[in-house]
Amino acid sequence: MDAIVVDIDDTIVNTNRRRYITWCKVLGREIPFRDVESSSSEEILEKYGDSNRRIWEKFWMVILCVNEIGVKLLELDKPILHVQEILKKWSEKFKLIYLTARTENMRQLTLYELGKFGFPTIDVELKMFELDDWKNYSSISSVVKTRSVKFAEILTDCNVFRVVDDYPDFFQAYNYPSVPDRIGLLRGKRFSKEQYFANGATRVIESWDEL
Repeated sequence: MDAIVVDIDDTIVNTNRRRYITWCKVLGREIPFRDVESSSSEEILEKYGDSNRRIWEKFWMVILCVNEIGVKLLELDKPILHVQEILKKWSEKFKLIYLTARTENMRQLTLYELGKFGFPTIDVELKMFELDDWKNYSSISSVVKTRSVKFAEILTDCNVFRVVDDYPDFFQAYNYPSVPDRIGLLRGKRFSKEQYFANGATRVIESWDEL
């Protein structure tokens, strides 16, 4: 079966506001919003949290909705422009698979959010991480490794010909000759086009209306 794999956070859903409020809460202070848009979580922790592991764990427990506060903060997410129409069109012709680092405890919350934003939720697949994947998270390389395993599992059942993601390093997980269309959604405040291509993207777009 021909399939298209699409990431969720910051590819089809803008999570900047939620991540910003989460950082302010776990740090106990206000930080510049622009830093959340332009910096990695590790950089923010180092800059404002002295690389404190307890703050790191608190941040992810909120973001992954293990902490009840995180469930309420999901209301801050916003759909990215033009995604609804494109995903609907794709889902009518191909199998649509959402591949996300959100964890299984967020499955129903995520399906509700996708439906609320008008994204397809019927006859689609939602591939998620386990909570232990994040408890063991020490660097971006460990997330890439887990994502690679999840993507390889998808390939055993489907002919994936297109992937869309916003994070350059994740294209290491998608870099198969059998996946000809590997699309990077440019996050210009943080990454360059060259970073996507260096990790295996075949093209980079600045917005969904280019598709």
